[in-house]
Amino acid sequence: MVIIPNNTVYSVQTMQVHYTTYDMRREYDTINPKTHGDVMVLSGESAPSHSYWYAHVLGIYHMDTWLQGDGETEKQHLEVLHVRWLTPLLSYKSGMQRTRLPKVVFVSEESDHDAFGFLDPGQVIQGTHLIPTFASGHGSSSLRHGKSLARPNGQLDDWEVYYVGM
Repeated sequence: MVIIPNNTVYSVQTMQVHYTTYDMRREYDTINPKTHGDVMVLSGESAPSHSYWYAHVLGIYHMDTWLQGDGETEKQHLEVLHVRWLTPLLSYKSGMQRTRLPKVVFVSEESDHDAFGFLDPGQVIQGTHLIPTFASGHGSSSLRHGKSLARPNGQLDDWEVYYVGM
Protein backbone atom coordinates (compact mmCIF):
# COMPACT_ATOMS: atom_id res chain seq x y z
CA MET A 1 0.00 0.00 0.00
CA VAL A 2 1.23 3.49 -0.85
CA ILE A 3 0.36 6.40 1.44
CA ILE A 4 0.90 9.97 0.26
CA PRO A 5 1.01 12.23 3.36
CA ASN A 6 -1.44 15.13 3.10
CA ASN A 7 -2.21 13.98 -0.47
CA THR A 8 0.58 16.27 -1.67
CA VAL A 9 1.97 15.69 -5.16
CA TYR A 10 4.39 18.19 -6.70
CA SER A 11 4.37 18.97 -10.41
CA VAL A 12 7.66 19.74 -12.15
CA GLN A 13 7.95 21.50 -15.51
CA THR A 14 11.07 19.80 -16.90
CA MET A 15 13.44 16.90 -16.34
CA GLN A 16 16.81 15.99 -17.80
CA VAL A 17 17.71 12.59 -19.21
CA HIS A 18 21.45 11.90 -19.41
CA TYR A 19 22.70 9.40 -21.99
CA THR A 20 25.81 8.33 -23.88
CA THR A 21 25.99 9.11 -27.60
CA TYR A 22 27.19 6.71 -30.31
CA ASP A 23 30.68 8.31 -30.14
CA MET A 24 30.87 7.82 -26.33
CA ARG A 25 30.12 11.42 -25.35
CA ARG A 26 27.80 12.35 -22.52
CA GLU A 27 24.71 14.32 -23.55
CA TYR A 28 21.33 15.13 -22.07
CA ASP A 29 17.81 15.81 -23.28
CA THR A 30 15.49 18.19 -21.48
CA ILE A 31 11.99 16.76 -21.37
CA ASN A 32 9.21 19.33 -21.16
CA PRO A 33 5.61 18.09 -21.56
CA LYS A 34 4.61 21.35 -23.29
CA THR A 35 7.39 21.58 -25.88
CA HIS A 36 9.43 18.36 -26.12
CA GLY A 37 7.68 15.57 -24.28
CA ASP A 38 8.37 12.44 -26.32
CA VAL A 39 10.59 9.73 -24.81
CA MET A 40 11.72 6.20 -25.54
CA VAL A 41 12.23 3.25 -23.19
CA LEU A 42 13.45 -0.29 -23.74
CA SER A 43 10.69 -2.71 -24.66
CA GLY A 44 9.48 -4.70 -21.67
CA GLU A 45 8.69 -7.75 -23.81
CA SER A 46 10.83 -10.89 -23.65
CA ALA A 47 10.75 -11.37 -27.45
CA PRO A 48 10.00 -7.87 -28.75
CA SER A 49 8.89 -7.23 -32.30
CA HIS A 50 10.29 -3.71 -31.85
CA SER A 51 13.17 -2.87 -29.47
CA TYR A 52 11.65 0.27 -27.96
CA TRP A 53 8.43 1.65 -26.57
CA TYR A 54 7.56 5.32 -27.04
CA ALA A 55 5.55 7.67 -24.85
CA HIS A 56 4.38 11.26 -24.77
CA VAL A 57 4.94 12.78 -21.31
CA LEU A 58 1.82 14.53 -20.00
CA GLY A 59 3.22 15.43 -16.58
CA ILE A 60 6.28 15.12 -14.35
CA TYR A 61 5.59 14.58 -10.65
CA HIS A 62 7.34 13.79 -7.39
CA MET A 63 6.09 13.05 -3.89
CA ASP A 64 7.13 11.71 -0.52
CA THR A 65 5.40 8.42 0.26
CA TRP A 66 5.09 5.77 2.92
CA LEU A 67 5.20 2.22 1.57
CA GLN A 68 3.50 -0.39 3.75
CA GLY A 69 4.11 -4.07 3.22
CA ASP A 70 4.98 -7.19 5.22
CA GLY A 71 4.39 -5.33 8.48
CA GLU A 72 7.03 -2.70 7.68
CA THR A 73 6.62 0.95 6.77
CA GLU A 74 9.28 2.65 4.68
CA LYS A 75 9.53 6.32 3.72
CA GLN A 76 10.47 6.84 0.06
CA HIS A 77 10.74 9.73 -2.37
CA LEU A 78 8.88 8.79 -5.55
CA GLU A 79 9.22 10.36 -9.01
CA VAL A 80 6.84 9.48 -11.84
CA LEU A 81 5.97 10.50 -15.37
CA HIS A 82 2.35 10.47 -16.47
CA VAL A 83 2.48 9.24 -20.07
CA ARG A 84 0.36 8.47 -23.11
CA TRP A 85 1.77 5.41 -24.90
CA LEU A 86 2.51 5.01 -28.59
CA THR A 87 2.89 1.70 -30.37
CA PRO A 88 4.90 0.80 -33.49
CA LEU A 89 3.04 0.03 -36.71
CA LEU A 90 4.22 -3.55 -37.13
CA SER A 91 2.72 -3.91 -40.60
CA TYR A 92 5.06 -1.12 -41.77
CA LYS A 93 8.56 -2.44 -42.47
CA SER A 94 11.28 0.00 -41.45
CA GLY A 95 14.91 0.17 -40.44
CA MET A 96 18.36 0.84 -41.82
CA GLN A 97 18.14 -2.03 -44.33
CA ARG A 98 14.95 -0.57 -45.81
CA THR A 99 16.05 3.08 -45.35
CA ARG A 100 12.69 3.92 -43.75
CA LEU A 101 11.98 5.54 -40.39
CA PRO A 102 9.77 3.57 -37.98
CA LYS A 103 6.14 4.64 -37.68
CA VAL A 104 4.17 4.83 -34.43
CA VAL A 105 0.57 5.57 -33.46
CA PHE A 106 -1.05 6.42 -30.14
CA VAL A 107 -2.52 3.43 -28.32
CA SER A 108 -6.31 3.60 -28.55
CA GLU A 109 -7.94 4.25 -25.18
CA GLU A 110 -10.97 2.20 -26.20
CA SER A 111 -9.05 -0.93 -27.22
CA ASP A 112 -6.40 -0.89 -24.47
CA HIS A 113 -6.86 0.19 -20.85
CA ASP A 114 -3.08 0.83 -20.71
CA ALA A 115 -3.16 3.71 -23.22
CA PHE A 116 -2.18 6.01 -20.33
CA GLY A 117 0.08 5.14 -17.44
CA PHE A 118 2.88 6.06 -15.07
CA LEU A 119 6.55 5.54 -15.81
CA ASP A 120 9.68 5.59 -13.67
CA PRO A 121 11.90 8.40 -15.07
CA GLY A 122 14.90 6.10 -14.58
CA GLN A 123 13.61 3.88 -17.40
CA VAL A 124 13.77 6.66 -20.00
CA ILE A 125 16.66 6.12 -22.42
CA GLN A 126 16.43 9.52 -24.08
CA GLY A 127 14.03 11.98 -25.62
CA THR A 128 12.86 11.22 -29.12
CA HIS A 129 11.67 13.32 -32.02
CA LEU A 130 8.29 12.32 -33.43
CA ILE A 131 7.48 13.72 -36.87
CA PRO A 132 3.82 13.80 -37.96
CA THR A 133 3.12 11.76 -41.08
CA PHE A 134 1.25 14.59 -42.79
CA ALA A 135 -0.19 12.33 -45.51
CA SER A 136 -2.06 10.33 -42.83
CA GLY A 137 -3.79 13.48 -41.60
CA HIS A 138 -5.55 14.30 -38.34
CA GLY A 139 -8.07 12.04 -36.69
CA SER A 140 -9.55 10.78 -33.48
CA SER A 141 -9.01 7.04 -33.82
CA SER A 142 -6.95 6.82 -30.61
CA LEU A 143 -8.76 9.38 -28.42
CA ARG A 144 -12.21 10.87 -28.77
CA HIS A 145 -12.54 14.20 -30.57
CA GLY A 146 -12.44 17.20 -28.22
CA LYS A 147 -10.30 18.95 -25.65
CA SER A 148 -8.22 16.69 -23.43
CA LEU A 149 -5.30 16.91 -21.02
CA ALA A 150 -3.58 14.45 -23.36
CA ARG A 151 -3.45 17.07 -26.13
CA PRO A 152 -1.41 20.26 -25.91
CA ASN A 153 -2.69 23.78 -26.58
CA GLY A 154 -6.38 22.84 -26.75
CA GLN A 155 -6.07 20.69 -29.87
CA LEU A 156 -9.18 18.67 -30.68
CA ASP A 157 -7.53 15.68 -32.39
CA ASP A 158 -4.14 14.06 -33.04
CA TRP A 159 -2.00 13.26 -36.01
CA GLU A 160 -2.89 9.69 -36.95
CA VAL A 161 0.69 8.46 -37.51
CA TYR A 162 4.20 9.67 -36.57
CA TYR A 163 7.68 8.86 -37.85
CA VAL A 164 10.34 8.27 -35.20
CA GLY A 165 13.46 10.36 -35.92
CA MET A 166 16.58 8.21 -35.56
